[in-house]
Amino acid sequence: MEYNGWANWETWNFKLWIDNDESSYYAVLELAEGKDKNELSKELESWADDMCESMKVGFGFFADVCNSAIKEINFHEIAESYLSEVKP
Repeated sequence: MEYNGWANWETWNFKLWIDNDESSYYAVLELAEGKDKNELSKELESWADDMCESMKVGFGFFADVCNSAIKEINFHEIAESYLSEVKP
């Protein structure tokens, strides 16, 4: 189900948090330079996984919720959005 023009709530929420943090936003734009959609989407997914791990939730309910949400994010859609910002 679409949410605010994005594939779903998880996709919208992940992009929202990146865009609302200036250092994250510029880091992703820099990361996008010279990448194609597949490369950038894999790096964004890895970044999300790293964030989940850095929360030190370990195992259990919160780890399951975090991992479940990450699986729902449409990283290709987010990558496409950032690539449209960095390519002329």
